[in-house]
Amino acid sequence: MKTLTVNIEDTLSEKAVTAVLDALKLEYDMEDDSKYKDETERIMTNSYLTEKLNQGRKDMEDGKGTKIAIDDLWK
Repeated sequence: MKTLTVNIEDTLSEKAVTAVLDALKLEYDMEDDSKYKDETERIMTNSYLTEKLNQGRKDMEDGKGTKIAIDDLWK
């Protein structure tokens, strides 16, 4: 199984996408992100994403990561 995430901004697009998924007889879940104040709150309520963030922090503490200065990000 694979997961596809589609960010839908308007009702018309939502209806079109769900119609296609229904026609293909695919299972899907829809989540209304408007209940979150910001992206950070949405991420922190997702156990998978929270686990990945915590693992990344642990990796950095264990010396497994690479620090890049902010000024060097787009070089």
